[in-house]
Amino acid sequence: MDNVSVTRSCNARKKVVVVGAGISGLCSASNLLAKGFDVVVLEARDRIGGRILTDHEDADNIDMGAAWMHGTSYNPLVKLISKLKIDYYYDDGNPLYFTEFGPAGPNFKAKNVADEFLDYIHYWIQKNPDGPDYSAEEHIRKFVGQHELITDDERIWAPEALRIVEPTLGLALGEISSRFLNDMLPPQRDLYVKGGYDRVVRHVAQPVRDLPGVLKLRHVVQNIEWNRSGGASPVAVHVCDPNWKPVVFDGDAVVVTVPLGVLHQNKIMFTPSIPKNIALGMSRTSYGALGKVFFEFTDVFWSKQNDNLVYFPTPATLDEDSEKNKYPVLSYSFMATNLWVMTGAKKLCVLLSPPVVYEIESMGGNADELFAYFEPLLELFRTEPYKSLPKMVEAKVTSWTKDEFAGNGTYSTAKVGDDPRILWDALEAEKDLRLQFAGEHCSRTGTGCVHGAYETGEVAADNISRILSRE
Repeated sequence: MDNVSVTRSCNARKKVVVVGAGISGLCSASNLLAKGFDVVVLEARDRIGGRILTDHEDADNIDMGAAWMHGTSYNPLVKLISKLKIDYYYDDGNPLYFTEFGPAGPNFKAKNVADEFLDYIHYWIQKNPDGPDYSAEEHIRKFVGQHELITDDERIWAPEALRIVEPTLGLALGEISSRFLNDMLPPQRDLYVKGGYDRVVRHVAQPVRDLPGVLKLRHVVQNIEWNRSGGASPVAVHVCDPNWKPVVFDGDAVVVTVPLGVLHQNKIMFTPSIPKNIALGMSRTSYGALGKVFFEFTDVFWSKQNDNLVYFPTPATLDEDSEKNKYPVLSYSFMATNLWVMTGAKKLCVLLSPPVVYEIESMGGNADELFAYFEPLLELFRTEPYKSLPKMVEAKVTSWTKDEFAGNGTYSTAKVGDDPRILWDALEAEKDLRLQFAGEHCSRTGTGCVHGAYETGEVAADNISRILSRE
């Protein structure tokens, strides 16, 4: 009798299929397991973590993907810092600003004008709720053009100083929606996770990895059949297994956590199609790209006090004095994270945004080619400009724009004409579907952030639990 009861109990358990083993998928799966559901997690890669990827080739454990926690006053992942004994660093000290003519100096107020523009956007949207959506570049040029109190130099350089948001948004300034610029910026403050972000991933994944058969690596999802009303076959997920043989995983519900870029490319088919309001929302939210180059040298030749080194390109009106044509690297804005200050490593991490990220990531592991391209920029960072650069030990570059499982990019963003609110509202309106979506693109308050992805995994698990508990 006891064996019969156990069998019936197991048969009565609802099953949920989770697509993707990034932070949102792992969070959703762990929560569903805790609620008593049977869960299977299907991951296309041969590893977990998604766009969180820690390189363990040397003792520094550099993060090729996500490296920061944002919104630390309320970020739910912050509680893991003490629990997991994670070392960290707030890298929001005063940066050093550079132009191709050298250090910008302490009175470089063009950056202050750019910050003023970000405040102005809030005011402008309130006054023009139905106004046109300008690109951030066009809008700041209008702003400085009508600003009566700034100097001519500030008027020229402020648009270049605003380029500091390009890596954060994963877009060039001329593509960024000024209407949603502030919405897409991460909440403050910024906390650098030392020792590797994958420690957080492993912790969140522990319930998934502890149960045999839950995690299926190298399982590429091809098609998701789902039934709005449930019925005899609520969900069937068709995959190619590691041997590229077709396999079907049945379930009562499915949580899709793949990157927005993957959904944009229709890598996964849905039968029937995704609800129209969600599909519209996804089409009105863009996908950006952030890359990184890590340079290691035998000696530290840059500032040992400043958290970040920021380079602004020369405005077009000063092209006659510029060497941008001679050295293409000087045509773009860059932020270099000072890993010497953060971790004690003799390394700089140069952040890459479009369009240059595509060119640099295409160089792959060619360290000499990377150094040759960036040498004019690195020379500007010298504290003793009369000295030659020390010997480079190595250079490593990311490959997100070439990664099909990352959607050939890194996170959602807003181009001119986008409206990410459509997606966020649609997900709320469709919260009773047995087809749920999670990931950073689904977060209204943590777009592009790890904690945003994590929280949407919790929401999806709660929605599924509520839906299936009614049956």
